Amino acid sequence: MDRGISSCRTSKMMILTADQYPGGDDYTYRLLSFLMNKLNDYSMSLTEIKEGKWVLNTRGMKWFVKRYPNQSRFIMQETLTRMLIRQNFTHVIPFHPIHQREILIFEGHPIGLTAWLETSEPISYAKERDRKDVLTVLKRFHACTGNMEGKWLESLPKFKWLKKWKKRLIQFEHNIPFLQSFIQPYYLYTYLEWGKRTVEQLEALNMNKKPTCVTHGDVAHHNFLRGKNGVVYMIDFDLIALSTPLMDDLQFCNRILPFIDWSLNEIKQLEQYRQYHDHLYFYLGLLYPTDVFREWNRFFREGIDYKQRSWNYLIHLTVQQFPERMQFCQELQQEINRLLNP
Repeated sequence: MDRGISSCRTSKMMILTADQYPGGDDYTYRLLSFLMNKLNDYSMSLTEIKEGKWVLNTRGMKWFVKRYPNQSRFIMQETLTRMLIRQNFTHVIPFHPIHQREILIFEGHPIGLTAWLETSEPISYAKERDRKDVLTVLKRFHACTGNMEGKWLESLPKFKWLKKWKKRLIQFEHNIPFLQSFIQPYYLYTYLEWGKRTVEQLEALNMNKKPTCVTHGDVAHHNFLRGKNGVVYMIDFDLIALSTPLMDDLQFCNRILPFIDWSLNEIKQLEQYRQYHDHLYFYLGLLYPTDVFREWNRFFREGIDYKQRSWNYLIHLTVQQFPERMQFCQELQQEINRLLNP
């Protein structure tokens, strides 16, 4: 399995070569011509995988081509990748050497080329091996970025996580009148209560942690690829920010909890999380139902096709997982009470 198939669903495939290029208005045709001139290879071919993503074959090599929204986003990701490689962090995919000379701007957007990764089976958080390997890579990433210096770091956004959580909470509460026609209000208002309790307690504690590293920002399983060499690689740094490891660590927990039966004990047994055994913010962060808020808020933003595809998953997330999550939140509250009232 190759990188393109494992990292995104294929919507359409369009393979273009130099002799097929008609000089028309089609974006992929024009991009192919642009890359031919930049790389000085008129025998290359370009395969569209998904909107804004392609595979480039040139001189016997394959490259992953991605369109970035703006120059600053591209520069941040290219610089971070280069700095990680310089620190011998072997879990990122290098950019094409041409990016060391220039930024490729095509029709107003930067175009990035990274080496094509031949992959094995997709990463799945249902597999213990994948969970362990991803967490190991994530913690190495935090360690490396925590040692980085330079003015380029000042250009990274600072992750205002409490502000984001409050926004999600408000959006979810706004959507409850529409949802309770389909889902028993008890479930909805319980999630709302957990969210409000978390935000209120964190605000009362006046948490203001200084950033200590770069965080990935989206540790979903599809943003990690296992190469055929067995190595796990991180991809998609669109949401990187200056923050603390706690933000990625909480998100990772939320991603794996459905696959470990919402077991707080199993989370606490992870070697990398021993530091959080007496960490109040960690337990409060786990109490916040970020997945429920995120997915329902997205449901109301998207069109009818997405709503139809995601409905069964959202019912499973919200209702069918509720008993296990309720037990989990009760255990969290015990830990929170222990730390607030020693």
